[in-house]
Amino acid sequence: MARPRIITPPPEEMEKLGEEMIAYVSDKKNKVLHLSEWWSTKMFFIEKVWNTMCIAPEFLPYYEKALRIIGKQYLDKTSNVRDGISQRWQRVYFKDLKKEEDETAVFNASISDKEKSSYNEDDKTKIENIHSQLSAMSETLNNSRNNNNKDV
Repeated sequence: MARPRIITPPPEEMEKLGEEMIAYVSDKKNKVLHLSEWWSTKMFFIEKVWNTMCIAPEFLPYYEKALRIIGKQYLDKTSNVRDGISQRWQRVYFKDLKKEEDETAVFNASISDKEKSSYNEDDKTKIENIHSQLSAMSETLNNSRNNNNKDV
């Protein structure tokens, strides 16, 4: 049986690459808005290699730090990042924000589903019958008033 192929650099090289990535994204003259500017454009890594690197224990701390460095630009009102895109990319760079927003969306959706399912057909029929009765009573009351006004 053949050994599985390793598609990431050795651990020591991963740490050096992590340090290089941090230096690159920290350099203000590079104006990095997305990590792909480093791993794809500068380093020529293919996405499969990059994705594997991001979960490697030697590289993960550098990856997370680089995300925070870039993410700060999306919060900085003086940066060149526009407000609309800033809100969108905050979910990428701040995983805790994404997690909280996703949990809130799931909760809100569950409330909506519960509200939708709380009215079955029997309930709807009862509500329509009550509405019809109220309309009939209102019409009777109005007719009675009109008849009383004619007598005066």
